[in-house]
Order: sequence, then structure tokens, then C-alpha cells
Amino acid sequence: MSIISKTSRCFLVSVCLSFLIISAVRADEYRTWTDATGKHKVRAKLESADGERAILVREDGQKVKIPLEKLSKADQDYIAKQNVDSPFEKVDGKSGDAADGDDAATSGPRTVKVNWTKSQAVLLAPIDAPWNVSVPTAPALDYHPRSVALPPKSDFFEGLTGLAVSRVAKSAVVGYCLDRMDVKTLRLLVCDLQSGRVVSTATSQGENMAPLAMHDDGHQILMCRNEFGHGTHNRLEIWTVKGKKINRGLSWTPHDGDWGPDQDIPWAEFIDADRLATASSGGKMAIWDLSTGQPICHIEMGIGGKPAISPDRKLIAIASKNCLALFDIESHEIVAAQDTPQPLGNPSLAFSPSGRKIGCIAGDRVLVWETSTGKLEKNFALPGLWLDSEIAFPDEGYLLLSKQYLIELSNQVKLWHYHGAEQVRSLNGTTFLACPGGNVGMLLASHIPHPQAVATLKKALEQPDLFVFHKGTHVKLDCSGIPDPTAKAKAEESLTKKLKDLGCPIDASAEVQLVATVEGPKPREVSYIHSGTYQVQEYITFLKFIYQGQTLWESHCTNVPSFLSLKSGENVEGVLREASSHPPYGMYARAVLPEFLQKPSQNAEQRGAGDSQMLGSSDLNEQRLRSRPIPPGFHGRRR
Repeated sequence: MSIISKTSRCFLVSVCLSFLIISAVRADEYRTWTDATGKHKVRAKLESADGERAILVREDGQKVKIPLEKLSKADQDYIAKQNVDSPFEKVDGKSGDAADGDDAATSGPRTVKVNWTKSQAVLLAPIDAPWNVSVPTAPALDYHPRSVALPPKSDFFEGLTGLAVSRVAKSAVVGYCLDRMDVKTLRLLVCDLQSGRVVSTATSQGENMAPLAMHDDGHQILMCRNEFGHGTHNRLEIWTVKGKKINRGLSWTPHDGDWGPDQDIPWAEFIDADRLATASSGGKMAIWDLSTGQPICHIEMGIGGKPAISPDRKLIAIASKNCLALFDIESHEIVAAQDTPQPLGNPSLAFSPSGRKIGCIAGDRVLVWETSTGKLEKNFALPGLWLDSEIAFPDEGYLLLSKQYLIELSNQVKLWHYHGAEQVRSLNGTTFLACPGGNVGMLLASHIPHPQAVATLKKALEQPDLFVFHKGTHVKLDCSGIPDPTAKAKAEESLTKKLKDLGCPIDASAEVQLVATVEGPKPREVSYIHSGTYQVQEYITFLKFIYQGQTLWESHCTNVPSFLSLKSGENVEGVLREASSHPPYGMYARAVLPEFLQKPSQNAEQRGAGDSQMLGSSDLNEQRLRSRPIPPGFHGRRR
């Protein structure tokens, strides 16, 4: 075979010329270099060594130089064995450290094509064993993060596109883009969180790209294509920012070939100096080798989910529609997995600052598990709030949702509305809120909840009428809106048991009502990718808590499936025909009732959904959190 003959020829040539050619095979390999102190490391390959210093080429193409005496003993021995000294001198006269400072050279990206065939596939499924995970102590910050004043926007139409924070580098990067018809200008601001200063500002023209994650060295930024529309957040590049210059290194499209929207990358985190974790909108989580741009392993999560990396960067929490799991980064194994209490749509996760809890937002539902045991601590809905998939865990007892709504977990209180942050990241108990502002912006470093919010919560909990529904509240059960007598009886039985479990007596004269209704059938046209368009009859089942004519909480379900999984012998028409024949009555048995419901505010329909349900709100400006608690009985103020 040809490969054998090539190997044989190479072997003969190498033998004949063994005394004429200087061996440098190992010098072409990327490896981790360590300085003599053991504190500083870099992933690079050896280009040359002249007896006094070594010149290394990093994976992003940048060259760095270091005196041999400042390298570790193991690295000095490695160089001694390579014999890579070269008598040839570069004609451009530039040193190997040309990337340092404002005079650094700027180069184009090194594009690689992804090969998934060698990536280890890990199965996401419940494990038939007790959930028992050791949670390491989360590393504490060894400094006090400071807020950073950001330069004014370059133009009224310039938008803030991304924020990434590095605990190790004690730095953050804020991304902007001015999108004109003829040209797009990107601006990256690297912020020193110790000094509270912008230490580097670099610009680039071309397509819109936004920062997703920051490397431990504080210079390498993972950038993601950020054009308008689905399927246009699909390409990743590693940029190195020093001074005013940007060096574009590794570039790859992780899920090239997937259906357009499934290619998008909404989440990514650096694991260490050599590896990166990403998740796609199509539901694939992957660990990447930064030296090659190739996947090491991957897990199919299901469409729309966002994982979370633990504070110590040892575990990744993953949720699919029906499964919650913990993935061990070093062993590439699922170390704990269990069923979710109900199907979750687009679940997004976050670890608490200590790593002892895992928070989740899925639609309007909030769930919290204990990391070590997998015990479900909280499972409740937040009706009336327009929520997206953004979740942060700023404090052990609080979740920050959609970059603005602070939820107190113990009592399920909609506590505070933070206005003005366009990007939010929580790290080790500090929350960073990027507010572009007008004349001046702010990267605000704050502990959330701030003292005013805590004081307001304490005062509110002392009010006996803050919650109109809680354990022990008398409830009127109304299932008259279910037309089918058999389904009605089953719903009454199921809901009566759920109320009994909460200690809530059924009382026909109670102010709080639990109402079950059915709407439909109504004709609807539904389309499935690669399967065509179909006519169905849609039924929707509703379950609502109502107080004085206002809906406090609502859950609903449709009989039209969002996704189809066909079994052997089934076809789309048959499955939809069966689904169209009756309402989804099973929803009443699956429903999880809330433990607390806050009293609705006055004239809530005249104000925004956020303030109308919160105990207080704050405007985030360039100086501080300007708070205004909302008096009892008037939970908001029209803007």
C-alpha cells in the first residue's frame, strides 16, 4: 500500500542522512512551558534557542521570548535535547517578542476544520445509583473587585455586545460594535478589576463579533460571530489583545453542517490554559483542545439548554428536557444524573457562589438542586415576568434572571428589579453589571442583593398580608371549565391531593381560587423541520391561581407537540391525529403548585411587568445603585 511505501522511503532517507540533519521533531510539538517559580505557564512550541534565551510560538501565533535561566529545570533539559539552534538570522529584524505592547503585529486567523470523528461521545442519561458528589471548596477571590468607569460610546448607535470575566486574571473584557451599512467597527475594553481601570482598548473593523469568555492570561478572548439572526453566532475565534492591537488566532466553526440555528454558540467557558467548553443551540456540549481546535469529547443535551461550570472548574452541570447531570471534566464521565421533576424547556443552569447549589430557569419555572445529593430544594413558577434564558446565582439565597429580576429563593419572593444592565456575570459572590450609559458607562462590581434590597425584604416579610397564598391558605377549587366529566373528576382528585399536601383546606368561600379550564379545539397549522406542514386541532389546558379577579400564577399545556419522536411504525400524520383528538389532561397530574404567591400590586396592568411585581427597583448609573423601595400595596411606579 502507498502509505507503507512512503513510510519505508522516509525511513531509508532518515537513516542515510542521520548525521547530516539536525533533529527537531519534538520542537514542532505544542507543550506546556513553566517558569522557574512554577507560577507562570504557557502553551507553546519551541522555535529556537541560542544558549541564552528561547523563543516560543504560542497556539495563537504570537511569539514570546524567555531567558533559559528563568525556565524550569525540566524545560531547560527539554531544550538541551532538541538542538534547535539555527545559524539563520531573520531578515525582518523583529524580535520573537513582537506581540508585546502597542507595536504588536496583527495577523489573520488560523482557520481549522472540525473533525468530530475522534471526539469521545458521552451519553446523557439517568444513572441507576445514588447521587453522591463531593463538592470541593470554591476558590475565594484574593482581592476586592472594583467597579470600572467605561469610556463613552463612540456613537449613539454603538451597542454593547458582550462581557467576559476571568477570576484568575482579575480582569474583564467589554465588547462594543458600531454597525453601519458600509462598515462595522468593534471595540474591546480590557478592564483591570483590582485597580478599577480600563488598561487596554483595541478596535477592529469587519464583521460583528462579541466576547464570550476570557482566558486566565487576561489577554486571550474567545470571540463569537454576532451578526443579526439565527445561525449567525456560529463561528469562534481566539483573539489576543495587548495595547491597541488585536491578533486573531485560532478560528473554527464548531457545528458547521448542522441546521442553521443549531450552529449558534450561546455559552462558552475556558477550563484552563489548554481547554475550552462550549454549548450550541442545537444542544451539543463539547470540550475543546485549544492547540488543535478539535473536540476532545461531547454530550448531546437537547435543543436550547445552557450548562454551567462549577466555581472550581471541575464539574459541568448539564440539563436536558428530562435529565439533570454532572459531568467530570478530567475523567470525561457523567458522575451523577437523575430525571427532572417535569419536562423542562430550554433549561439554563448556574452554580451558586459556593458551588453547593445548582439553579435553573426553564420558561417561567425556577428549580434549585443541592449539588452533593441532587435533592430538589425549590421548584416554582414566576408568572407575569417576561423571562429569557439568562440566569446568574449572585448569592446563595438569590437568583438573578433575565439580567434584571432578583428572586429570593427561601420564600420565593420577587424581590428587586435592576434597570440598565445589558450584560451580567456573577463570579464568587460579586456580580458584574455592564451598563453602557451615555456620556460615560460603568462596569459595576457589586454584591447582590445590595443592603437596601435586604432591608426591604426583611420589612416585607414582617407584613402578614405580603403573601395571599402559602401553606395552610384556604382555597376554592373550581374545575367547572373541564367539559369531560371523567377528566374533570380526575383533575379534581389530583388537585385536591396537591392542596392537601400543602396543608391548604378546600373552602368554597375562600378568596383564593385554583381554577382549571380547557380551551379549544381550534384549528392550527403546525410545521416541523424536514417534515412539512400539517393541520391540527389544538386544545390548551390551563391551571390558574386567582385572587380578587387577578391571576397570580398560571400554568398551561397544549396538545400540539413542539418536537416529534416517532417510534417504529409511526408517522407524523398518525401522531398528530391522535394528539388532536383530546386535550392534554395529564397536565393536572403533573403540575407543581407554588408554595408562595405575593399579593398583586395596585393597578398592575398600568405598569411594567417588572416593577409591578417587585418589592423594589434600582437604576444602575455610572456611580452606584440608586434604590427606591416600593411601599407595601404599591409595588411599582410607571416610567
